[in-house]
Amino acid sequence: MKIAVIIAAAASLVIAPLASALAESPQPPTSITAEPAEVVLASTSGPLLKLPTKPCSDDNTITRSCYWDAAKRGNGKGYSYIVDARGNVIYLNPKLNNQAARVKFNDTQSRAGKEHWGTVDGHRFCWAKVGDTSYIQCFDGYKTTS
Repeated sequence: MKIAVIIAAAASLVIAPLASALAESPQPPTSITAEPAEVVLASTSGPLLKLPTKPCSDDNTITRSCYWDAAKRGNGKGYSYIVDARGNVIYLNPKLNNQAARVKFNDTQSRAGKEHWGTVDGHRFCWAKVGDTSYIQCFDGYKTTS
């Protein structure tokens, strides 16, 4: 049941901006056909976004075309997201989809001499200050040690 909620929320991230853009267009809108896990414009030749059906791994082994259900995976906390076929991460919490904030976070971590660790415990965009104890910090606010 919760995966259906995740898929519906992810679909709304795609459909809402599209509907807004079509509403502002001076031309009559083209038809939109929605099928399970796929959104297709009638005037295009392929799908805009195919929602993933497999879960992402918590360790970087499955990194594309997957979803992370934060309520069921890892420690049960954090933020749910999907990763499209190109590797773009789309959080279901819109505040974490600010690309400029992600770039600033990554630049700050890199300038501080931290190592990029990718995905840690299901959290994306993680960096670590490596030592006898490595201090890990991720873009979504997750912190841990290793």
